[in-house]
Amino acid sequence: MPDLDVEPYLEAVLEVAREVLGTEFVGAYAAGSLALNAFQPGRSDIDIALLCRDPLSEAVKRELIARLRHRALPCPTRGLELVVYTAATAQSGTAKPGFELELNDGPAMAFRQSLQPADRPVADGMFWYGLGRSILHQSGLVLAGPPASEAFADLPISVRVLHRSRWR
Repeated sequence: MPDLDVEPYLEAVLEVAREVLGTEFVGAYAAGSLALNAFQPGRSDIDIALLCRDPLSEAVKRELIARLRHRALPCPTRGLELVVYTAATAQSGTAKPGFELELNDGPAMAFRQSLQPADRPVADGMFWYGLGRSILHQSGLVLAGPPASEAFADLPISVRVLHRSRWR
């Protein structure tokens, strides 16, 4: 169960996602400290993955960004880390980034938007997305949509071991 202080924010993010994505909306999932019951108000960020049916147009991506930025929808903690995937990418079980949109913003977090994987600096690491989807498969908290274990595929163990060695 999410922290009571962030529940209204999660509901607002979900409402925006449903309004902007319309029939493309598949689901919304909390990851990180919220999903692992380790959330610390004021210190933790809010990690959310949204799923859509098909690739998003640039206009839809920009509308999501505009409506979810901290200045439009104030984040009650460190910041929002949002990633949007198609359902097919979420179920791919690959390490490829494959995201539709990445948005980071908040009172204690620098604004960053990536409308496609090529927009993200390679130096920041591209392997995080596959690992993130694998973690969502294992422990994602459903805000809306099918169970996380069905919506996200786990990475094959050989891929997880390869990428974990990069953390050291």
